Amino acid sequence: MNKNHNEPSECGAGVSVIIPTYNRRELLKRTLDSLCEQTLGPQSYEIIIVDDGSNDGTAKMVSHYQGTATIQYIFQPDEGFQVAKARNKGLSKARFDTILFLDCGMIAHPTLLSIHLQCHGETANLVLIGMSYGIEAVALSECDLIKHTMAENEIATAFELFSKNHQLMDCRGRFFAKFNFDLEMLNAPWVIFWTSCISVSRSDVARVGGFDERFCAWGGEDVDLGYRLFHAGCKFVLHQSLLTVHYPHEKDIENKEEQAKGNVAYLMRKYSDQWINMLVNKSWSEICEQSLKPVHAQPQASLFEEANE
Repeated sequence: MNKNHNEPSECGAGVSVIIPTYNRRELLKRTLDSLCEQTLGPQSYEIIIVDDGSNDGTAKMVSHYQGTATIQYIFQPDEGFQVAKARNKGLSKARFDTILFLDCGMIAHPTLLSIHLQCHGETANLVLIGMSYGIEAVALSECDLIKHTMAENEIATAFELFSKNHQLMDCRGRFFAKFNFDLEMLNAPWVIFWTSCISVSRSDVARVGGFDERFCAWGGEDVDLGYRLFHAGCKFVLHQSLLTVHYPHEKDIENKEEQAKGNVAYLMRKYSDQWINMLVNKSWSEICEQSLKPVHAQPQASLFEEANE
């Protein structure tokens, strides 16, 4: 009987990092560089790149990393926005049960993978949400600061410098400081299930059916998976030590917001849920505020104020 290549017990504990990409060669290179500098031993992680039809030389660039890290490169034809399908393909090829979803252009702290793996080893059915410096950096001065700091410093030093700049702190970190980062206070923690940097058990993702491939436009496919994981009993944790840097790049914000509207309408048809319905006209932070369980309805404002000083 042949051994199942995807069975995690055959290769021990480890992390499978799944990165979808499309014509983001230089951003992907930055992500790969940071993943090659992890404190976790190279035998304990793999990188799965799912290319959604790039024509910018991504495949050739990735080939240069073969031998430096364990990399699987999967190409699918460009047939429109297929990030849900891409992540499902990555999942089907993963060797390890701990899955880290990482967006192209995210720069990983050297301890990122080791902490993800350790936490999953300690807690079953865990959804682990990392935080990213500069995830909402849109001002030119902030983008230039991130680029300059990354160019002039080693990765670990750059993270230390970013930690002293509250303006670049992940927006979720600033918000959840007032709740002591305890997502169990919320009825809808899935609203911050953003696949920029998040880990979950492959078996839990399989249990809820994976990503919904009917999402064929930007936004919502990650929140949809988070919703199902939450209602399947997974424990959501926002971890302050799981750090990445969101490297600045051009964004068509108006176009993305327009695409997201159609996906919100689809979510509303898919589920009958008061919190899902709020996605139409409320931000993630407003939904978090309103989904607070009654006993936590009055958070400590002083902690939030301290985080914004």
